[in-house]
Amino acid sequence: MRLIIRYAVAAFALFFLLITLEVIYYNSEVCYFIFGYYNSNDIPSSNRGLVPDTKHTFPELVFNPKKPFIGRNIAKSWKEYQTNSNSTTGNPLIDDYGKNDPSKTGEHGRGVMFVGEEKIKAEKLMEQYQVNVYASDLIPLNRIVPDSRFLNCKKIQYPEDLPTASIIIPFYDEWPSLLLRTVYSVVNRTPRHLLEEIILVDDGSTLEELKGGLNDYIKNNFPAGLIKLVRLPQRSGLIKARTEGWKVSTGTVLVFFDSHMEVNIDWIQPLLVTIKKERATVAMGVLDYVHRDSFHYNYNEGKLGRYGFEWSLGFFETYFRTHHIGKTAEDVRPGTVMVGAAYAIDSSYFREIGAYDDGMKVWGGENIEMSWRVILCGGRLIHVPCSHFGHVARLQPYSFPGGRRATQLYNYKHVGNISERLEIKRRLQCKPFSYFLDNDWPELLVYNQNVYAWGSARNPQTNKCLDNHNYLYRTAEKLYAKNCTFQLKAQGFSWMTNKQLRTTLQCVVVKAASDGERPMLEDCFEGPFETWQHNKAIMSGYSLSRVPYSGLCVSIGSFYKHIFYIFYIQTALGRPNPFWICPYPGTSDLCPMTVAHSVLPCIGILVRI
Repeated sequence: MRLIIRYAVAAFALFFLLITLEVIYYNSEVCYFIFGYYNSNDIPSSNRGLVPDTKHTFPELVFNPKKPFIGRNIAKSWKEYQTNSNSTTGNPLIDDYGKNDPSKTGEHGRGVMFVGEEKIKAEKLMEQYQVNVYASDLIPLNRIVPDSRFLNCKKIQYPEDLPTASIIIPFYDEWPSLLLRTVYSVVNRTPRHLLEEIILVDDGSTLEELKGGLNDYIKNNFPAGLIKLVRLPQRSGLIKARTEGWKVSTGTVLVFFDSHMEVNIDWIQPLLVTIKKERATVAMGVLDYVHRDSFHYNYNEGKLGRYGFEWSLGFFETYFRTHHIGKTAEDVRPGTVMVGAAYAIDSSYFREIGAYDDGMKVWGGENIEMSWRVILCGGRLIHVPCSHFGHVARLQPYSFPGGRRATQLYNYKHVGNISERLEIKRRLQCKPFSYFLDNDWPELLVYNQNVYAWGSARNPQTNKCLDNHNYLYRTAEKLYAKNCTFQLKAQGFSWMTNKQLRTTLQCVVVKAASDGERPMLEDCFEGPFETWQHNKAIMSGYSLSRVPYSGLCVSIGSFYKHIFYIFYIQTALGRPNPFWICPYPGTSDLCPMTVAHSVLPCIGILVRI
């Protein structure tokens, strides 16, 4: 009897499993709830957002003059719409927002996944535009996104009497549905009395879809005065385009956006509250991630990133240190550098600090330069945890006039006539750059300051040097030994006067005092504080020893795929391979770099003591 019951239960379980798999395969809604994606073949054509069927011809997905999406002339002005809370625009993508059909492709931040011929078509378009424009055209322009704010942010009641904002969105050959989804998200999720205008700045686009069709769409689908379209006669770059948008703006506050974003719920009020409290503020929201291949709206719940840079001005995201975080997760936090994609600033303050440096070209470095100027010249750079917006992270699909590398070198290293910028520095009584490094970004090592010795740590027997592997972050990571290049970014190390052994963004630490333990790189401020001593106690050479002395030395181990990288702790009796500390700059016949003066000789081994 028991055997019969077991067989019956097993048969029922198998039947249930088969039914479940069938439902998952044929039901696109279940596919979403399990995987977070829709399968494009499972979506009825009537649910495909604004695309009538799958047999469309590219590029007639947007701005088809013979078949516009809505095609209604908007009679009311934006000012009329603002003053009457019961008024409508005549555009259902605005008036009916919130009543969206949840079964439509991509609604509520869902992603789109293609199969078969549609997948091939999507991949070809991805190669051209660096973003899945095929998926974008299937998703409603006014889709709802998930509320990504911290839990307590949702409970905050914001005052009504906040300054108005002009939203400035430069674009160059942006795919139309991405651009319009950015616009609709701002219109639908911004309190109408706070939205002064949206300024679209066309930086010399070449896409036909962005020419006359865009003008007609704006005229036919938005209240007069809401959208300003500024067209530059030739491509001038992001910096110039943003500046031109600012010149025609009328709002009290400026918000600069990229042209491929989706703002979240109550996104603008926290920024405006922060600026109203202290005008000399750059207020940054939190960037959520919209995947470029599927348009899945993704976010890290309860987490907030801080931005930093290294000496080549590479920009990256890292974590806040403990003392940066306030009493609650919703409290604002101090910034180091700003992300260029989305921030708010008082318009008059923007003018006072010199706006953008119009001597910089196209794109690149302007966000870092402005961050320095704000912090050093009396302003605040602030992260606002309760303000969120989704951003499509993608490779730049366009070329740079003269090449991207040439543009970067010009923006980062070109000097030219900077008399106007120096006058701003004098007028605002700006602090020296050392203030910024000491107070806002002490994580970045100034190799030759407060040191006994600096340079590269080289093993003369193998010509291998300590190497940080271009690691940028604060969490523990392995320390490497590689062929000596003596490039400071990866192989620059400093023995500090506080006895720490530092590299570009981390310190050398050892987690356990035992044979075979591998030295690690970790944050110098919130990681373990380990000091090293230079002495002549081992192997008739000079050694760097961790204090207090433990008799453990750093040694090179074995090869792996011709890369000499195994690096571990060994007892002094094991006679470890010595490393040489090569101060820089200077002269020495022992190292292939020059040494002029040093507190220490150019020799030593690393010993954990």
